[in-house]
Amino acid sequence: MSDPSDGNRGAGRLWLAAVAVTILAGVVVPYAILGPAGSTRAVPVFWTLFGLVVIGLIVAGVARWRDEP
Repeated sequence: MSDPSDGNRGAGRLWLAAVAVTILAGVVVPYAILGPAGSTRAVPVFWTLFGLVVIGLIVAGVARWRDEP
């Protein structure tokens, strides 16, 4: 018999993968891609979008957070 909470495992793994990709992008993009290019406009745009993605991930992660009895 399957556990009813098994349906959330896939969503949790997807969320963790999205967090990992976001963290990796936060390191690679500004220092390896945008840094050498010297684009002064791209850096603030990247960090703004990065911040919005982080906020979205937090909202998505907390939306299904429930206390179990």
